[in-house]
Amino acid sequence: MDADAEFQTFLDAISDCFIARDFDAWQAHILLPFSMVTRAGPQLFDTPDALRSNFDHYLQACDAMQLDLIYRKPLALERSMDGTWVGTYETSLLSGGKRATAAYTSSALLEVVDGRFKMRSILNARGHTDWTGVAAKS
Repeated sequence: MDADAEFQTFLDAISDCFIARDFDAWQAHILLPFSMVTRAGPQLFDTPDALRSNFDHYLQACDAMQLDLIYRKPLALERSMDGTWVGTYETSLLSGGKRATAAYTSSALLEVVDGRFKMRSILNARGHTDWTGVAAKS
């Protein structure tokens, strides 16, 4: 496996699924239980329904900002001694070719499953509410 190429393929896939509103594509790149740590604190998603709810909140943020492109640029990829990987990337959220909000950096804990990266956890300082200033609708 060419890890750098696979990391870019993974980043493209987890970006495109939100614009396409394709939960199944998102879920295909996630390992449960999945954790997310933001400035607001940690969240654990241990069922497909919990993951779907979070996906829908992300879509609300996409709608509020009228996003038509999410681009994730790889910054670093490191293999850990236990066989997992840590990938760090910058996310740009675009509407009409312009940044909808400032770019931000995230790191993901990745595992290789059937020759492809899947994400176990993500760490970033921003959550959906931070991007839009609007709390998710329940």
